[in-house]
Amino acid sequence: MSVFNIDLHQLMVFYHVAAEESISLAADKLCLTQPTITYHLKELEQYAGVKLFYIKRSRVYLTAAGQHLFQYTKEIWNQLNQIDKLLDSLKQKRIRIGVTPLLHNVISSALSKLGKLYPEANMEIISAISTNIIQKVNDMEIDLGIVMSTNLRSSKIRSLRISDNEKLVFVVSPKHSLANKKKVVWADIKNYPIICGQQGSLLYQLLFDRFRKAGIQTPPLAMVETVNIECLRIFAKEGAAIGFWHIKDVEPDLPKLVSCK
Repeated sequence: MSVFNIDLHQLMVFYHVAAEESISLAADKLCLTQPTITYHLKELEQYAGVKLFYIKRSRVYLTAAGQHLFQYTKEIWNQLNQIDKLLDSLKQKRIRIGVTPLLHNVISSALSKLGKLYPEANMEIISAISTNIIQKVNDMEIDLGIVMSTNLRSSKIRSLRISDNEKLVFVVSPKHSLANKKKVVWADIKNYPIICGQQGSLLYQLLFDRFRKAGIQTPPLAMVETVNIECLRIFAKEGAAIGFWHIKDVEPDLPKLVSCK
């Protein structure tokens, strides 16, 4: 006799019959016919090789062997209920998604559409700089990270490039002196503060490297300790600094802001 040959369905039929002490009540509860219930009980007895119950005046009475089996089937039934609850909880598990502020508006819009298609999905969007997101994915604090680069240098993280055509632009207020120039080069902006998020972010490092390649050793990157894109947009609108963002983040403000590609 092997445990793999035990019919779990027959055990659960036996459990309900024993619990209800009635074939008819068990049949109603399991939405099965009484002959089907009887068939499963006889098959289980044949497999066990012992008498498990007897019937007197439509009531089911368990034998000593049946009583022992009933206790085990009760435990199995409780475990199956726990498994069912676990599976339901897994379906409701919150998916934690980290998004860099530069891509926050674009990605949030896409995730919002996804949420409408799959309302059962429970998503939490976390805004943080790319390096922090990468670390949180590495530490399993978030499930998915969407950042500016796939050059992660970590064996614990699997990366996938989802786009190669994202456009980053400089933006200034119409009252900024650079707004009237037909062409802007790196040397033109070296004397102006540039708002590009927090120090340590991949965007910050990208700009720093591009200035170095242009021969500018001391980039004028402004330190703004916030990941709120609205706050950074106000700085650019007021002409206090040059912004550097994803094109889709500033399109709603044009022509209030002037793009310097």
